[in-house]
Amino acid sequence: MSHDVSKSYEMFKEVQDYVPGGVNFPRTPLFLTYGVHPAFIQRTKGARFWDVDGNEYIDYMCSFGAVGIGYNHPAVDEAYNKQLALSNSSTLPSFQWLEFAKFLVGEIPYMDWTVYGKNGSDATTFAAMAARAHTGKNGIVMANNSYHGLHNWCIHSDVGIPAEYKSHVYHYDYHDLEGLGKLMEEKKDEIAAVFLLPLGHWAMMNQTEPQPGYFETVREICDKAGALMLIDDVRAGFRVHYEGTHCHYGKANPDIICFGKTIANGYPLSVAMGTKAIMESAKKVYWSGTHFYSAAPMAAARACMTEIKASGAIEKIRLFGEKLQAGLREQAKLHEVEVTVSGHPAMPYMLFGEDPSLEKMRFFCGEAAKRGIFLHPHHNWFISSSLTEEDMDKTLEVTDQCFKIVAEQKG
Repeated sequence: MSHDVSKSYEMFKEVQDYVPGGVNFPRTPLFLTYGVHPAFIQRTKGARFWDVDGNEYIDYMCSFGAVGIGYNHPAVDEAYNKQLALSNSSTLPSFQWLEFAKFLVGEIPYMDWTVYGKNGSDATTFAAMAARAHTGKNGIVMANNSYHGLHNWCIHSDVGIPAEYKSHVYHYDYHDLEGLGKLMEEKKDEIAAVFLLPLGHWAMMNQTEPQPGYFETVREICDKAGALMLIDDVRAGFRVHYEGTHCHYGKANPDIICFGKTIANGYPLSVAMGTKAIMESAKKVYWSGTHFYSAAPMAAARACMTEIKASGAIEKIRLFGEKLQAGLREQAKLHEVEVTVSGHPAMPYMLFGEDPSLEKMRFFCGEAAKRGIFLHPHHNWFISSSLTEEDMDKTLEVTDQCFKIVAEQKG
């Protein structure tokens, strides 16, 4: 087995002279299995990428969830390039500004309008601003360990951010709806909205899914407190359920949903969609960015969403994810290695028992990388609909080898 990533690490050393930290979290090799995982990619196609040293990988990160139907998808790229030939960034909005908005409102139930951004952080920040404008209150409630972006009001880091930016943010434990209810009752005159992840995709922790009735209960709590219900579906959207991940778990309707990542299969676009009841408030929020108006990503997103429906991509993702999860559990049991395989099949994750520093996890993922399977040790994984049965067979063949090595070398 030959696995050389020397060029990757020469580049990583050099780039630190030009970019603070070299590569930012969570894509830095420092957050992977250092010295084993590659640091830089040369090209992508379908469910694979090739690093700068020429190594080939079946990819279970999908650009951290941004690619759902495979890298360089021909229908999506064709739509992007066709619009690019017409216009992209222009003095006034392209016709896509209207056409894609109409398309989105027609596809996502109960949502009556949309605003555009580039990253998920844009969409979630707009949602928070709109909720505050609508309710006249400042408080935003979010679950412990949840990630809603890198803007000052919600980012986990405190570096360079005055404390007052987060002074109106409250936290609760994701499954503690009784605690959420008490918090909302105590602070109902202060809280504008509850911001929810549709499922618990935490970093370096077992993933969780909402119990039956979860969203219906949160909806009742919000209504009682005069607060809005916001859903951050940036990471999971169009992977679990086409009309919104929460629809997979319940029927409660949010006031705003945020989408990003998979919506355009890797092209830069995010959206916040809301109900007619808060449209007047949304109009008052100042929201404009030079590249929010870029037309080509909107064309790509429409082609991507159309392909997701036409190809049955969400069902394919679920089946591949279930096969991976079942295979990992079976192999771990065979090799007498304790693991927890958690999360929805579209976004699975695995952790070893008695591995508080994630040393075993990094070792396992590093051994998989040596054999052409890219798994992240600290972040949930993502399944691509462009995988094949042969890809899955190869993946499970490699993970079986890796469990054997872990059992022999790590106990």
